[in-house]
Amino acid sequence: MHNNISYNESRVLRILLEDSSLPISEISSRLTLNRNTVSNIIRKLNNNYIERYTVQIKEPENSLYIIAEIESLDGLDNHEIIEYYKLTNGNYLAVMNRDALSSNIKYKNINIAYNRVLNSTAEKIDLYCDYCNGIITGKPQTIEMNSRKMYFCCETCKSEYLEKNNAIK
Repeated sequence: MHNNISYNESRVLRILLEDSSLPISEISSRLTLNRNTVSNIIRKLNNNYIERYTVQIKEPENSLYIIAEIESLDGLDNHEIIEYYKLTNGNYLAVMNRDALSSNIKYKNINIAYNRVLNSTAEKIDLYCDYCNGIITGKPQTIEMNSRKMYFCCETCKSEYLEKNNAIK
């Protein structure tokens, strides 16, 4: 986890992870923060934590993926490789689309997967409780209110928040 990230920085980063195309005015409205504050937070996040913004294309259902340990990426077209990891043994673990099956790949191990799930919630950022502002260490309790997802560290904080705000579960 990033230890130097503040509560508001975490809140802004959480929204950017859900949809990085939101304008600053929308983010500031959702978080009830000043636009200049949000702008400064995003600038700091861009300088220290955010590597890049990307477009995530919806995966077609029942897609096939080739997951192979290979010695080299040479001979593979860029459109065949979805992502790869350099392993400590010098080889690569490559996730490729089905077109890679027609390539002449020398592989050490190969698997075929029929489903690929990208989990953006696994990002290494601290989550803070929207009630007590404490760091959430376990699985967060969540509710959606007014098109906003709220996170709580425990059932007690969630219940107290709902009771305090006269909200219905």
